[in-house]
Amino acid sequence: MNVLNEPKSFAVEVAPIRDMLRLYCHALTERKVELQDLKQLVEKNIGWSRDDVATSDGIAIFLPAVIERFDNQSDNFDFLKVMLTQQAGHVEFGSFKFEFGRAATRFVDLRPKLAEPPAYHDHDHGHESHHEHANATDLTRLFRLFPNKRLALDIFSILESSRVEARVMHDYRGIAQAYDEMRRNNLKLRPEMTLLPAREALLEYLVRLGLGQTHGMKVPLQHKTIAQEMGEMLRLTLEPGATVEDAAEASLRIYTRLARINNDYLEKTEFGNFDDNSNRSNRPPGSKASIGSGRSNRWADQDSERSLSALPSLVGREREYLSPQGVDHRGDFRPELAQLLSRPEANSREQRKSLTAEELADLLRGQRTPKRRDSDDEGEEQDPQTSQMVQNLLREINRRDPRMQSMAQRPSAHDDNDTGPLTATQPNTFIYDEWDGFRSRFRRRWCRVYEKTMPPGDVDFYRETLLNRRGLLEQIRGEFEQVMPELYRKEKRLPDGVEHDLDAAIEAVTDFRVGITPSEKVFWRHHKIERDVGVAFLLDMSGSTGEAIGRLADAPGSSGAGPLFERAQRRIIDVEKEAIVLMSDALETIGDRYGVYGFSGHGRDNVEFYVVKDIAEEFNLEVARRFGRIGPLHATRMGPAIRHATAKLRQEQTRAKFLFLISDGRPQDRGYSQESSDKGYAVQDTRMALIEARREGIHPFCLTVDKEGNDYLRTMMDDFSYEVLSDVSLLPRRLPQLYRKLTM
Repeated sequence: MNVLNEPKSFAVEVAPIRDMLRLYCHALTERKVELQDLKQLVEKNIGWSRDDVATSDGIAIFLPAVIERFDNQSDNFDFLKVMLTQQAGHVEFGSFKFEFGRAATRFVDLRPKLAEPPAYHDHDHGHESHHEHANATDLTRLFRLFPNKRLALDIFSILESSRVEARVMHDYRGIAQAYDEMRRNNLKLRPEMTLLPAREALLEYLVRLGLGQTHGMKVPLQHKTIAQEMGEMLRLTLEPGATVEDAAEASLRIYTRLARINNDYLEKTEFGNFDDNSNRSNRPPGSKASIGSGRSNRWADQDSERSLSALPSLVGREREYLSPQGVDHRGDFRPELAQLLSRPEANSREQRKSLTAEELADLLRGQRTPKRRDSDDEGEEQDPQTSQMVQNLLREINRRDPRMQSMAQRPSAHDDNDTGPLTATQPNTFIYDEWDGFRSRFRRRWCRVYEKTMPPGDVDFYRETLLNRRGLLEQIRGEFEQVMPELYRKEKRLPDGVEHDLDAAIEAVTDFRVGITPSEKVFWRHHKIERDVGVAFLLDMSGSTGEAIGRLADAPGSSGAGPLFERAQRRIIDVEKEAIVLMSDALETIGDRYGVYGFSGHGRDNVEFYVVKDIAEEFNLEVARRFGRIGPLHATRMGPAIRHATAKLRQEQTRAKFLFLISDGRPQDRGYSQESSDKGYAVQDTRMALIEARREGIHPFCLTVDKEGNDYLRTMMDDFSYEVLSDVSLLPRRLPQLYRKLTM
C-alpha cells in the first residue's frame, strides 16, 4: 500500500494546531483560555448537544476535532478562526459576566421595574402562584422576567452575539475580512423572509441586520415601525461601548413588541422592501446616529415602556413559534449555562442548595429544541434524560466551585467524587480496580475505561514524517534488517542437510579409524527462528504533551491571520507521534505483532483509551490516517490505562510480550494526584498496575521525556526498566534502539 500517494485532504484538524490557537486566544483575551475537545463537553450530558460548532462554558472554549465544511483548506481554516474568535470574544467582552443590578449604557433600565410572571414555564399555562425562586445565575433572574423564555433567549442570543461580533471586528481589524466572508456565506443560506410567519420574519430581519445586510430585506408591511425600532435598538448594542446589559435591555423591549404580534403566515403581497437607510456599514462604529431622542447614543423609551410593570405573554399558541436558523460561525451560544458553570462562587452554597431539581430542569428545558409547529401537545415535555442531566449538572457545578476544591483533603483524597463502585453501562466500557497505597488495599470496580477507535485524520502527518525523516528511517530499517540473519540458527550434527558439518565429519573419520562406529549425524542446515513477540505501545495524550518544543512548518491557511498564526509550534506529542510512525514502519519489516494506543481522560469514571492500531489489526491507510489525529487531551490516569493495555496483551498467544509506556510526566488526574500528599497515591497505583502486568508475563518499560522523571520513577518503576530522555527530540531515534535491545 502506497500511503504517500494518497490525495491531500482539505479538512483542518484542530489537534496539531491547538497550542497555536491557545496562544492566539491568550493574546486576544489577555487571560489563559483552555481549548478543549467539543466531544468531551457533549459527552458530559449537561446541556450541550451540537458537536459541529464551537461553544464556550464561560471558562474554556470547545472546538470540533475536524473542520471540513468547505472544499479548500484555507476556507476551513478561516471558519475555524472566526468560530474561535467569536467564542474568545464572548469571554473577553463579558457575555457571561452579566449582572442583573448593573446599569446599561444605552438604555434606561427596565429590569428593576418589572415583576416576574406568576409562573415560570416554557408554556403559557401552569401553576398560578407567586413564590421566591432561587436564581442559579443573574441571567436566570433576567429570563424569569419573560413569560416565554424561548423567544427571550432567541432575542438575547441574536443581540449579544451580534454585539460581540461587531466589537471583535472593530477592535481586531485583521480578522474582519474573514468575518465578512463568513457573513456573506451565511446570508446566502438564510431562509426567505416572505415564507416565514410574521413574528419569525421580524426575528430573521434582526439576524440579517446583525450579519451586515442593509438592503433587499422584506418585512410585514403592517409591522414596519416595529422593524425600524428593532433595527435602531440593535445598532445601539453594536456600539463599541455597549455592554451585555444593553443587550438585555434591548431584549426586554424587542420581546414586548414581538410578543404582541400574531405569528401568522402572510401573503407575499403583505411584505414590503425595507432597507436600513442609515447604512451602519458606512458609519464608523461608535459614531452618533439620530434615533429620535435627545441623546443620539441612548434609546428614548415610549410612554408605554416607561410605565411597563410586566412583560406580555405571547399572542397565540407557543407551538406556533419556532426559533430562527442559527449562524454557525457564531457557534452554540448557551449564556445561562455558561454563567452557571463559570461563576459558581457568585452564588452562595446555601443558595445553590435551595435550587430544586425542577428549577434546574427548567433551565435545561430552555436550552432544548422546541416541538414542531404542528404539534398538538402544549404541555411540558417529559424528557426522560432531563433528570440525569440535572444530576450531571449539579456534580459539575460542585466540582468547579473553588471553595470546594480548596477544602482540606485526607491523605487519600478521592472522596470528592466517591460514589462507590462503577458499572459498565455502555458498549466498549471496562471497569478496573485501583490500588490505594495509603490503605494497602484495592478499591474495587473503581475506574471506568472507555475504549474508542481513534477517528481517522489527515494522512499528511504519516506521509510527511516518512519523507522528512527519510535519513533516520533508512538507518532504522537498516538496523532492523541486520537482525534478519540472526533469525536463522545454524543447526549442527543432523542426519541430513545441505552441507557436511566439518567438525562432525572429522570426528566420524577419527572414530572409524579407531574402530568405533561413527555417527551418521554429519550434516548441518539453517533453521529459521520464528519471532514470537507481541507489544503494546501506550502513549500519554495528556494536555501537557501540547507543550511547544520548537518550530514546525507554516500552518495551513494562515495568511492574513497575524503573527500568532504565522507558524505552528512543534510539540511533545508531535515527537511522540513521529517516534511511533518510524517504529511502526520498522515493525512491519520484521513482522512483530504490535498495537498502538493512547490514553487520557478526566476523572476515575472517564478514562479514555484510544485504539490507533489494535494488535490483531493489519496496518492500512485507515491506520495511517489515525496517527494524524493523536493530540493532547486531558489528564493522565495511568493505572487503568496500563491495566487495559495488559488485558489486550493477555489475549495474545505470543511467547514474549512487552508494554512500552511513553509519557511526558508523572500520573495526574482529578482525585488521583491533585495534592502533594495525593501524588504518592497515583505513583503507587501505577506501580501496582505494572506489577500486575508482570504477573501476566508482560515486560513493562517506561520511557519518559520528563527531565524530573527520576524523582518519581525511582519509586514507580523500582525494579522495572525505564529511561529518562534529557532531550525529547531524541525520542524518534531512541525508541527503536530500545525496542531492538529489549526484544531481540
